[in-house]
Amino acid sequence: MPAQTHGTGAGAPGALPQRFAESVRALARPQDIRGLSLIGLHAVMAMRLCALFERAARDPVPDLAQRYRSVEAAVGVHDLVRAIVATWPEAFMVNRPCCLAMSPDEATLAELVRSTCLGDRARFDATIAGFVRSDRHERLFDATVRAVALLQACPA
Repeated sequence: MPAQTHGTGAGAPGALPQRFAESVRALARPQDIRGLSLIGLHAVMAMRLCALFERAARDPVPDLAQRYRSVEAAVGVHDLVRAIVATWPEAFMVNRPCCLAMSPDEATLAELVRSTCLGDRARFDATIAGFVRSDRHERLFDATVRAVALLQACPA
């Protein structure tokens, strides 16, 4: 039986399969947080703030509620953060709140939020396919939809 091949870029040992090459190149280029929509920015910053509050053993909801001027939005965003922590296959990497560059995990979250804002479930699933177990997609999608809806309803 012939060996199966998966198409490596240069064919050299250790070369990445072609299907992953573009993803790896995209992750290697840090994305700028200033290019995000307001909802995407809120989601990424919430992850960063929740990480700081976790280290300080403090509840982030009061600070998020003040930031969004909505307790309901703060709880929804915090629920999204908890869903990510529960479903992500490894520790979610965040940059400092003052950093303009996004970590690969933050860039993935921003894409999930973008897909949700567009109402594109297939794009949402494709973003995390092969990374987050498929049986966890529904929980993550539901939490993202709720957080996005609550953030969109926040007072300006």
